[in-house]
Amino acid sequence: MKCFTALIAFFLSLLLSCAKEEDDFTIVEYEAIPINKTFEKPIYIHYMPWFQSPEISGYWGPHWTMANRDPDRILSDGKRDIASHYYPLIGPYDSSDPDYLEYALTCIKLAGIDGILIDYYGKWNFNDYAQLLLASNAVIEICKKVGLNFGLVYEDRTLQSIVDQGFSNKIDLARGDMVYMEENYFRRDNYFKLNEKPVLLNFGPITLKTNEEWVNVFSAIDTEINFFPLAYHPQYDNLTTSVDGVFAWVGEAQSEDLSNYAKRFDFFGGGALFEFREFYEEGGWQATNQSKLFNRNGALLRETLNNAKNTNSDFIQLITWNDWGEGTAIEPSREYEYQQLEIIQEFLGMPLNPRSFALTVELYQKRKKYQNKVLENKKLDQVFYYLISLQFDKARALLDEV
Repeated sequence: MKCFTALIAFFLSLLLSCAKEEDDFTIVEYEAIPINKTFEKPIYIHYMPWFQSPEISGYWGPHWTMANRDPDRILSDGKRDIASHYYPLIGPYDSSDPDYLEYALTCIKLAGIDGILIDYYGKWNFNDYAQLLLASNAVIEICKKVGLNFGLVYEDRTLQSIVDQGFSNKIDLARGDMVYMEENYFRRDNYFKLNEKPVLLNFGPITLKTNEEWVNVFSAIDTEINFFPLAYHPQYDNLTTSVDGVFAWVGEAQSEDLSNYAKRFDFFGGGALFEFREFYEEGGWQATNQSKLFNRNGALLRETLNNAKNTNSDFIQLITWNDWGEGTAIEPSREYEYQQLEIIQEFLGMPLNPRSFALTVELYQKRKKYQNKVLENKKLDQVFYYLISLQFDKARALLDEV
């Protein structure tokens, strides 16, 4: 009996000791410090919110599986069988996972990038659009905390998909999306603006094909915005008064004529990419008409960054943070690690600091290792605040302690 009582007393003292240690650790919430760089124009990175995993969403989403991949199958090299030629450094993830969002946005910030441009599917509850909206809103909420801006790249192709299912009409749907954007995004102080007006990019247009339709849609809101379709699309669709600028994508990023074309507009968004090597055909999806563009040991990214700079663009959009299916991911991968981010740092005129990226990866890995561990996650919260305030030595020391 005495032994049993002593054992109980020991475990109680251990629990009290752990609780005291947890209580004794106080998190200091440092504000995000701006990155010191010489390139002054805004630089953003295109962001996809469309990945799901069993841990968070209960299933592997279609952008990991396409038509014929199975991420539950482990390949001979230890990787999951995902729909990509390349493999995320942290492995496949979920776009709604707070641990992933912390890692991704911290990594983006430390690369000197000013913010993200979210591939945006609107507010309507059709197909998987509601889930994409939740993931988009989740990443937006963390942007401010990390010290990043955000903007939207509107996919008006979704409107036709909803109409084809017999619901509403495309103009009313687009006006509803526009009101939602105004109420939830345009008024935020970290929304991407040029000349104090919110910038809305459009991946097309695909569904709304006339100037009159866009003017009608914009009349639903009071906010004056800068509207940017894809380069050359205003000419295809005779868009005039509704358009303030255009932006380059994969096909235009290398164009020698882009500088002359851009002069027709008030604003221009340049584009830069590391590679384009889609997986659609291998994954059982319909392939695009875009030719493969190989990275050439980083030369393509350097060339397109300089091309965007030389076109006197008002901002540059990096293509992309995480489109693994099209092979444009700048996010760290097993194959390239931090090469793309280091090239971007060099272009921006900031000191190369690959160890800072390694810290973000380790933070993510330890979040997963110590799920539901109160003390460990308090310390990891502190590591996050050290990283966004650029206190890398303190972040390293505390990670070693966890």
